[in-house]
Amino acid sequence: MPPTRRTQKERSAATRATLLTAAYESLLESGYGATTVGHVQQRAGVARGTLLHHFPTRGALMAAVVEDIIERRLQVLTVERGELDPPITSWDDVVDLVWGELQSPPFTAALELWVAARTDPDLLEALLPLQERIFATVHHSVIRLSGADHARAPMLVQFTIDLLTGSYLAGILQPRAGTSAVVEAWKRTLRELDR
Repeated sequence: MPPTRRTQKERSAATRATLLTAAYESLLESGYGATTVGHVQQRAGVARGTLLHHFPTRGALMAAVVEDIIERRLQVLTVERGELDPPITSWDDVVDLVWGELQSPPFTAALELWVAARTDPDLLEALLPLQERIFATVHHSVIRLSGADHARAPMLVQFTIDLLTGSYLAGILQPRAGTSAVVEAWKRTLRELDR
């Protein structure tokens, strides 16, 4: 039996996914400066017109990479509480998950774009509509994973995200002594605050 021919919609979705993967991998390997439309086009193995059909500007391509990261690549956003191995059973587990995600390739790629947007007006314009969606989605997902149902849970989650993000950024160029002690101290603090 001959293979089923893909529809135009399926071919378009596959091309889009290939372009997003090429852009994502380029960001990780070479950074934003080297992730040009031409570089992504070559890496994906498509014609320039094909890339421009899907993403008419570099900013649109980079914004789509961020959406792809949100939808598929950040574990903290895509798993359910019982699906993790080991499962999330405490605030310690929540801290470990967030800390791990901050050190993951998807966060590295998103961070690369956020820093570049500070001085790139086109990229800034493309990312601004996504910013609140990202922050709200991360916050909601971590609250859901924490399983905490008391009034202080949203604030504890925000403190956790902000403290761990700051700790990660402080050591991004060179690991800092004492960062793991800060993470462990925050776990102890959360246990106290959650009472």
